[in-house]
Amino acid sequence: MGCNSSMDTNSVLDEPLPGGGGGVGAGAVGGLALTPAQWPLSQANHSDVVREFVRLDEKISKLEGTCPGPRLATCEAWIEHLQSRRNELLGLDTRLVENPLLSGGLSKQVTASAPVTSLIGQTNSLPSHVVVDNREMSIDGYTAEQPTPYNNNNAVAIVGNGGVRSGYQQNGILPTHSGNYKSPVGAGGGGFVGNGIGAPRLISSNNIVAKTPSQDLVNLALNLGVIVDVNKASTHEDFFAQLSESAMHLMAVRCYAEILEHTKVRLKTLMESYAELNELYVNHDGIIAFISGGTYMSRLEESLDAQLEVARDIRDKLGSTLEQWRICGLLLRACANSATQSLKQWRKLKTIVNPKDKIETALACRKDLQASLVSLECAQLSLPHVEIKYTSNRQILAVKHCNTYMITDIANLARYEHTTKVFVSYESNISKASAWLYETFNKTLRLDFERAEEKVKTLAKNLRDHREEIFTMARK
Repeated sequence: MGCNSSMDTNSVLDEPLPGGGGGVGAGAVGGLALTPAQWPLSQANHSDVVREFVRLDEKISKLEGTCPGPRLATCEAWIEHLQSRRNELLGLDTRLVENPLLSGGLSKQVTASAPVTSLIGQTNSLPSHVVVDNREMSIDGYTAEQPTPYNNNNAVAIVGNGGVRSGYQQNGILPTHSGNYKSPVGAGGGGFVGNGIGAPRLISSNNIVAKTPSQDLVNLALNLGVIVDVNKASTHEDFFAQLSESAMHLMAVRCYAEILEHTKVRLKTLMESYAELNELYVNHDGIIAFISGGTYMSRLEESLDAQLEVARDIRDKLGSTLEQWRICGLLLRACANSATQSLKQWRKLKTIVNPKDKIETALACRKDLQASLVSLECAQLSLPHVEIKYTSNRQILAVKHCNTYMITDIANLARYEHTTKVFVSYESNISKASAWLYETFNKTLRLDFERAEEKVKTLAKNLRDHREEIFTMARK
């Protein structure tokens, strides 16, 4: 992973020199065949070579402490997982995407179960939201419009007997909405299909559902009067729910794309650090091979190197886990910020008089809430074996339910108040979850990693000091 011992006992450069015999030829020192990179060493003062070894060893020790190798592997795996999830949302067969030779080269064949491209032209731009500094789990510069949602694979579609949607209520979480939906197995094109982000997605049987961008949706809501008239809102709630489902599905796809872009930036940074570390290893090992021939010069050197290897392995494993927690922490913070922003917008609706301004604010609220849900989904995916406290599948399903019916719930005061309670509870719990994750991290993994890194630093210094001593004596 880029953090192995710089000492390779199997790479002794003792090849015979050109020109025959065992004498010292051109480009060789003391019977040792040198690579082109080592030729300058033969002309340098021995004490300067030893000092260069110490400098490189200290630099390697410092760079190794950031674990670029293990973190890089974790980041690559995370990108692969995100791409797989995004392909699922797009309806792409992952096998065909990865292997273009399958199915006659139709690697991008779409088996979409819902419209995907029709709303791409929306202007719901998703701002950059991840800023990372050199401290672990440190987050700065967030806006509250973070794109990012939640995946509850165990969520159950709310479908009543006979194809009637049974909007039930549990502990005051789910509001009641009445409306008829065709069964997914019955005649017609309606029904519920899982959308991969924890709640059922409505498959529309009407092209207008798939082809209504934001501005058209505003005009449609105004013309039908669903923002100010309770009866009209009740009449058209199912239709607008289908519009919302299609729009939120596309928002989720775009959120995943943006998270991928931010992760690739992180990947590039780690790759640069990893390449720098490997270059240092080459120069470091060249000096060791030049002085000692790549063999241990004392039993103590061999013992210290073996201990250092074990300590590095432990540190690297913790470093890989550290990257997972870092990813989760960033996503949870983005989730909390988006939830806070959406709650502010939802509360603002009550003070807005102009219907057009009201519907536009509602759409902005819906976008931020969907971004929050996507962030939460990805956060849970990044730490699959950790149960994030203060979050529950039932509450997340309730939030998605309210987000789906948001437009037609504005006119109904009772539903508006109920939705407000759901959003307040969600925002509070997500903020608590984010704080809990950082607190847990600081009390557990960070301490373990710091202890492991301190042990590595101590052993590395002991080995460096010992090698400096024996290397200095080697030419006396």
